[in-house]
Amino acid sequence: MECEDYADSLTAERIRRAINGYEFQGTEKEELLREKITWSNFSRERAHRKILDQVQTIENLDSGKFDEIRKFVKDSELIVTGEKKVTDKVEGLGGGFTYYTLGDPLDLDKMLTGEGLPDYASIGAWLFHTATGEPLNHESIKENDHYLGESAAFHVWLIYRADRDFLKSRDSALTRDFADAIAEDKNKRHLVFASSRFVSNKTLSPLGVEFAPLPFALYRLEKE
Repeated sequence: MECEDYADSLTAERIRRAINGYEFQGTEKEELLREKITWSNFSRERAHRKILDQVQTIENLDSGKFDEIRKFVKDSELIVTGEKKVTDKVEGLGGGFTYYTLGDPLDLDKMLTGEGLPDYASIGAWLFHTATGEPLNHESIKENDHYLGESAAFHVWLIYRADRDFLKSRDSALTRDFADAIAEDKNKRHLVFASSRFVSNKTLSPLGVEFAPLPFALYRLEKE
């Protein structure tokens, strides 16, 4: 999970590279000489000249193998390294991932008054996941038919519009005609979310239809 605005450009890109692999440039280093520097070998001409000759020999013999011969003193040691820029590729691990962006929050306080009713897909995804424990495939939504999608156990339906008048009307209720129509598909049971129903559980059960009331806050109206 990532709360910052670089989730797609940075966080997800790291995952893509781990999956697909990536090329990189770096520096390959090889130590060519390490010599202890003391006052005696620094002050004596022959010792001093010997070290310089060693460095010169390395530069003459190995300069063609490297992009740069570096010489530096660290912790009283003369170190000579050969450095070469390399380009390589790290193979990917394979697999895949799905990147989701959270939608607007469902505000229950605004739902109470009807001023903040969520759109069909938003509340549908919430109800579908709450009821089935599975994510809703938004491509399966057929709002005009009141159909949300299919889970492992159910076909899930939602009779809803983001409209207070509709939610108070008879059109928002689960009726016998609606139950009979969807019950023709008998490969799975049917779960129907609606504000109310005009048919009993005793009638619905043999049809393979279950009624689930919408959260009360969605269609309750305060007195005006």
